[in-house]
Formats: sequence, structure tokens, C-alpha cells
Amino acid sequence: MNFLLQSKNQSLDIDTRILENELRMQKRLHSYKIIKKDFIDNCDASDLEIKQSVPVGDLDFVSLFLQKIHGVKNMNPIEVPEVLRRDEFLKREYSIVEKKDLPKRGRYFTKYVSKLKVFSHTGLIETLQYEEEGKEPFLKDGLYQVSEVVDIVAEYRCFIHNNKLIAINYYDGDCTIYPDSTLIKKAILMYQMDPDRPAAYTMDIAVIRDRGTAILEIHPWVSVGLYGYVFGSSLPYCYRDGFRWYVEKNKEINKSSNF
Repeated sequence: MNFLLQSKNQSLDIDTRILENELRMQKRLHSYKIIKKDFIDNCDASDLEIKQSVPVGDLDFVSLFLQKIHGVKNMNPIEVPEVLRRDEFLKREYSIVEKKDLPKRGRYFTKYVSKLKVFSHTGLIETLQYEEEGKEPFLKDGLYQVSEVVDIVAEYRCFIHNNKLIAINYYDGDCTIYPDSTLIKKAILMYQMDPDRPAAYTMDIAVIRDRGTAILEIHPWVSVGLYGYVFGSSLPYCYRDGFRWYVEKNKEINKSSNF
């Protein structure tokens, strides 16, 4: 495999550096180039080597590559897939709704999910409905995740490849409060029923006060923070398989019942 690693200010970020170190050790199996974002603007989309390459960098970098080389205009999020939208895994009120079906008042976590990383907001939802001046609609059309605001005491990121849990990394809150690994493994097993799941993905997990372990979101293994964990020889294949989901599937998120 050939990888295109994004350079920013003449250097790689820590996660891309971890991958580069692994690619060096597997130099008989893989090759790579360190490039800047403008390389993609100027490359030949018909070049077979470029077309078969795996870009590794931030979302803007990967999104530009998908659009320029593969004609993929939008990177769709997964959030919590339908098969896992159960109280057992959510531990909170949770819905994916169109803008018109958003609650009109109340305190919620609200996130635009028709596209990756547009915006999220925790607080009174009525402050998002209209701009202060002129009372014009502020929220754009599309789908939104709207969920109950809960007391999260710890957060972890789980890394899954080929239906196997390969790491659980702490990233926020109280590191002495551990998630329920049995629940995580059950969620991975149930997600196997979805034929459109990525072969490599991350699952963000929260421990909610007085409620226990819950799934926050799932994301294909693309532009993910590794939190310093060195995954060894499987790491290049995790990036490859996460990226392939956007090339081959990239399914739009499904709505659920109104909040």
C-alpha cells in the first residue's frame, strides 16, 4: 500500500508520526510520501498510484482527497448506528431528526450530522433557533443529533478492527473510573449485524454518573486521535480500512423517532 501523509508546517502531527514509524518498519510492504495539502489540488486524479493511495491527515486533507480523487463530496458521520440505538447502549434520550423536528425549547446536546464536524452545542436549544438580529433562522437544513444533557464523569475511545477490540484509551474526565468492557464487547458484537459497518472504526464511550457506560459515537478510522497508543503492525490496515468506508459506502445517517 502507498500512504500520503499530511505535513503541517514542515512536520507531522503525533498520530501521523506514529503511523510513519510503523510504515518504516514495514517498508517491504508499504510505501509513503509526506505531502502538503496543496499537493492534492495539483495531482492527477487518473494516476493509478494516487487513486490507490490512502491519505492520512486532518479531516480537511482527507475530505479534499476524497473529492478530488474519488468524487466523494461529503463525508457522512455514523454517530450511533441504528442497531445500537437502544437504552442499553445509550443511557440517555437520543434521536436523529430533521431540523423541523428539533425541540423548540429546553436544554440539549445538539449536533449537525448531515456532514462531519460542522457544529455542536450544549445548552438551551432556543438560542440556536434564531439569530439575535432580525429573528432569521440560524440552523441550516439537514439532520441533527439531539440528546439529553447528562453528567459525564469519564470518556474513553475504543479502537476496533475486523470486529476485534484492540485498545481502550482514556481521554477525558476521571481516569480512575473505568468503562464496562463487557458492554463494549456486546456493542461490537451487535454492530457486526450491520453489513455497512466500517472494517476499522473508533467507538467513543462515556461513563455517565449514576447510569454507567454509554456509546457517544462511532467514527470510521479516519483522522482519529490515537491518544498516544502504538498499535503495531495492524495500524496501516486500520487506516486503509477506515478510509475505504468513505470510498465504497459513505452511507447517509438514518433518522430515528422524534425526540
